Amino acid sequence: MCGPIAMMLPVDRANPTKKTIQIIMYHLGRLLAYASIGFLFGLLGKGFFIAGIQQNMSVFIGVAMISIILIPEKYSLNTIFQDLFLD
Repeated sequence: MCGPIAMMLPVDRANPTKKTIQIIMYHLGRLLAYASIGFLFGLLGKGFFIAGIQQNMSVFIGVAMISIILIPEKYSLNTIFQDLFLD
């Protein structure tokens, strides 16, 4: 996923030391961002677990995901809303 982005980084290709430092800084920033997002979602998930709603939420989200796949688009809320208010 990050390969094409890493190839297009505006790095100083004339100076190998500067290029190496710039690439290392890119990867450290990327890893720090991913770790921070993972940490925040982990805290959020831990909060749901402590609140005792994680299991119910997991079942609800699973049913919602399956219904989105199985219900045709003509019965979706977006289509119904457009039919009611935009026609």
